Amino acid sequence: MATQLAVCRRIWFFCCLLLLLMVASPIRGLDAVDRWEGGYVGSKTEGDATTPVWNFIRHFDYNQYYWAETFQFDSFNNERVDAMDFSYFVGHGSPWNIKCQSTWMDLRSAGSFAAEGWGDTNSEFVTLHACKVVASPLEVGDWYSAWTRENGLFDGVHQVCGFRTNASQSCDQDISNYFGIRMKAGGAVWQSWFDAIWMYGNGSERGAAVMYPACDGDSYASYSLDPPADHSWLRIWYQY
Repeated sequence: MATQLAVCRRIWFFCCLLLLLMVASPIRGLDAVDRWEGGYVGSKTEGDATTPVWNFIRHFDYNQYYWAETFQFDSFNNERVDAMDFSYFVGHGSPWNIKCQSTWMDLRSAGSFAAEGWGDTNSEFVTLHACKVVASPLEVGDWYSAWTRENGLFDGVHQVCGFRTNASQSCDQDISNYFGIRMKAGGAVWQSWFDAIWMYGNGSERGAAVMYPACDGDSYASYSLDPPADHSWLRIWYQY
C-alpha cells in the first residue's frame, strides 16, 4: 500500500511538472518569435541599395523583401509596410520624401488613403535609410506637423528613424548591418540607430528619430502599447 501510494505521488508530481512546462513554454516563446520584418530597396539602378537592405533583414527570419514601390507605403501599406513590425527602406530621400525606383513619394500625404497611416494594422518601427528624410528642429522649426497633420503617417507606429543629413553610400552597408545586429539582440531602437551611425558613418552623417513620447524607451524585444491613432504628440531625438 505504501509503495503504491509513493508511485501514485510520483506520477502526480510528473504530470503536474509536464503541465507546467506545456503552459509555460508558449508564454516564453511569444515575445521571442512574434515579430515580422520587411526590407524595401529604393532603386535597382542608382547605387547599391540592395546590400544595405539585405544586411539588415538577414539577421531575422524576414517576411518581406521587395523593390520599393510607393503603394507599399501608402495605398497598400496594410499589406506591406504596415503588416510588418519592423520595416527598413534604403534609397534616395529628401525632407519627408523617399524615392521608390523612379517615383518620389511625399510622406506628408501618404496617410490619406483608405489604408491610412502606419500603425493602424501592425507597424511598430520604420527606418528610412535615406538622405534628410527626417528633418530636425535644426533644419526646420515645424518638424512635427508633417507626421501628425490630418491623414498623417503616425497612426499607431511607435518610432520612425532616419537621417537629418545626407547619407553616404560608402558606409550604408556597415550601418545597416550593425543596426540589424543590435535589433536582433534586443537593443533600444533609436539609440541603436544613432550608435550605428556614430560607429560606421562617414563622420558627417547625423541621425534623427521621431516617436510617440511614451515609446522612446522601446526595444525590438520589448515595446510599449500602441499609441492612439491620429495623435499629435511627438518627440524627436537627433544627432548634432
